[in-house]
Amino acid sequence: MAIGDKIYNNFTKYIDEFTGVEVVRLTDPRYISHHMYFYNRMTTQDGSKLLYCTQIDGSRQLYLMDLRSGEAIQLTEGDELEDYGGMISSDDKYVFYQQSRKIWKLDLSTLEREAVYQIPEGYSGGNWGMSDDNRYLAIVETEISTLPERKPGANWDFFALTCKAKPHCRIVYVDLLLNKFHTVVDENCWLGHAQVRPGDPDTILYCHEGPYDMIDARLWLVQSDGSNNRCCKEQPDDLILTHEFWLPDGLRLAFVHRETTGDKEETIRMINPDTMEEEIFMSCSPYAHFICDKKNEYMVGDAQGSDIPIHLLNHEEDTDKNKENKNDFIYLINVEKRTEEKLCYHGTSWKAKYGNPQDSHPHPFFTEDNRRVIFVSDREGQPCLYMVDLEQLK
Repeated sequence: MAIGDKIYNNFTKYIDEFTGVEVVRLTDPRYISHHMYFYNRMTTQDGSKLLYCTQIDGSRQLYLMDLRSGEAIQLTEGDELEDYGGMISSDDKYVFYQQSRKIWKLDLSTLEREAVYQIPEGYSGGNWGMSDDNRYLAIVETEISTLPERKPGANWDFFALTCKAKPHCRIVYVDLLLNKFHTVVDENCWLGHAQVRPGDPDTILYCHEGPYDMIDARLWLVQSDGSNNRCCKEQPDDLILTHEFWLPDGLRLAFVHRETTGDKEETIRMINPDTMEEEIFMSCSPYAHFICDKKNEYMVGDAQGSDIPIHLLNHEEDTDKNKENKNDFIYLINVEKRTEEKLCYHGTSWKAKYGNPQDSHPHPFFTEDNRRVIFVSDREGQPCLYMVDLEQLK
């Protein structure tokens, strides 16, 4: 298949047995499918089109799906595609994605592309974010020779090994308008998840990546010129802080705070990046990931039935996940009321066996029009995309 080819997804509806909500399966379980990383912009402003990845004939490529008809157009072809890193531009005219050590800008009207940034020889790139207007790009680059040898197969063995290796990483800040770039942070430490602050492209949120009991602290902020590099929160080795993101107005960053000892309480917390003041927003179910809508009226999270961190689960154990319905639910949070309720059962296995360790993670998110929640699950075989229209709850 090639760029411009079309495929047709036959949507399948069912009623969730626990909540009575109608859920729509968007993709065919014969093929591995997933959306982009959950804080990326991956639908158009009106919520009608979705950027996602599917693996057909052994090749993973990006597609743009019409959520009304199921028709999807192929946007990429070839090897070396970073299949979680794409995002739709703020004006809905382009898709930015990474392939063959380059960041590409694809025109959705012509399907022509141009390279806007080249990752240097000897480095791998990823975990990148962009400013609201897509002018600025922050990307994590890792010197390949400092990475440990990775075992074949889809597994989490790399997680602790990479952290322990302390690879040479840097965050590069790119001005796409002026075609200039410079290094912001340069450390012998595994860095990840560079995110540019909404409304303030001068501030970058990033993390020290790795198992919670091996890193010094996860949450970090830095200015785009490399100044004021600061740790947001101290982190003892019995505490999990994870999957941080900016609220839409950029006034605070949010994250989950999970205790691994004692009561093992999980809470949603927020930090003001200017004052570093921390707020305990509310207690929550054991979310692996969560995100808010564009108006910050609702949040959505994917609860993990096991209290064992994902990277420590036994991914080789072949158990029937349907024998026991654990707390593997998608939760909807009312921000004003600070309450959560079950939206639907995601029922995913969380297993790292499909090619990328992230493939079966639900990673729920809201469409840009705030009307729908989309998530991933392998409950029917291989990872598929599922959608819930929130209008039915009104």
